Amino acid sequence: MPRILFVNANLHGHINPTIPLVKRLVNSGFHVDYYCSRQFHEKIRSTGATFIEYSAEMNTFLAAYRPTDRHPFYMLMEYILLYAEAVLPEVLELIRENHYDMVIGDSLFGAPVFLKEMLQIPVVSSHASFAMSKAPVPPNMLVPGIHPQLDHCYEVLHRICIAYALPVPDLSDVFMSQAEHNVVYTIPEFNGDDALDFSKYLFAGSSVEEDKETADDIFAGKMNQPVVYISLGSVNTGFLDFYKLCIEAFADSEYFVVMSIGHQCRIEQLGAIPSNFHIGSFLPQLAILKNADVFVTHAGFNSVHESLFFGVPMLALPIVNDQPMVAGRITELAIGDVGSFKDMDPHTLRTKVSNLLSNSRYKDNCQKMSLLLRETDRLAVVLKAFEKLLTSE
Repeated sequence: MPRILFVNANLHGHINPTIPLVKRLVNSGFHVDYYCSRQFHEKIRSTGATFIEYSAEMNTFLAAYRPTDRHPFYMLMEYILLYAEAVLPEVLELIRENHYDMVIGDSLFGAPVFLKEMLQIPVVSSHASFAMSKAPVPPNMLVPGIHPQLDHCYEVLHRICIAYALPVPDLSDVFMSQAEHNVVYTIPEFNGDDALDFSKYLFAGSSVEEDKETADDIFAGKMNQPVVYISLGSVNTGFLDFYKLCIEAFADSEYFVVMSIGHQCRIEQLGAIPSNFHIGSFLPQLAILKNADVFVTHAGFNSVHESLFFGVPMLALPIVNDQPMVAGRITELAIGDVGSFKDMDPHTLRTKVSNLLSNSRYKDNCQKMSLLLRETDRLAVVLKAFEKLLTSE
């Protein structure tokens, strides 16, 4: 039985898309150990994989981490490198103890760009966002000396390479985290980037498990109205003023509005709730999208794929990380519209949603993407590639 170590982070957006792949691996006879933080214990166990909890040292790192500055790209780059420095000794110890045949590491938080230089077994990079042929910043932004936080990134990079006697990669290569073998949880048509070396990438497609959730209680008696679903994800949800803006925009309108507000705001803070609203702290997103006509979203990579799976046009209001890139792809493919979260007002929100509903090209393009996401058992292709990789080593 081939033994695989899967190394991942403490983030829902990086764990969730891997779950169907891990289930398929286990059901196909692979033994999978999944190393991540404690909060995902039950989710990993449900796949049939063996959960391995982060050590006390890793948890201390996560609790203590503070960025040295707030530059958007350098801050992420700094976190990636410090995460790699913390996780590498743990992963190497697990490999020594368990004699794995393959390691799959999250592209940003599983250190595959370093592990591929250190191990004699296959290393696969697991990409929870776009596969990229270059870093999303111009080369002059990676020149040492132009920013203290960037210089700290180089300090950590050299520290790692000295500790393990590794060649020093370009900082952009660390960010892109391309291994000899890579898995991406999308389809080429959505990923884009014609300069990518597609021969190195396996596109796993959608991670949607369609029949897991129901929302019959939410939609009882409401199916004769257009459904607008609003959610800003599960992490950055403390946007009370925006939720109030949504109520002002759609109160007593022809729409039935389902709005998820997360756990950083309380429903009672919103004031009177109109009769055409259903609001919750946590709602069954897949079941809602199955019935939705428009999705107002933060443009998280997973949420957008779930919306596309059900053919639902989106209004993207990106906030952080890769969300502006995802929103840009929504515009390029004409599968929705994009707005500025900070500049949004009730009239603009209402107008943009109305346009998404009235312009059929958005729905048509989303339906085309839905068919592409559903048409092939892409996980079977990934499994065959893994089997070939293991037998050829």
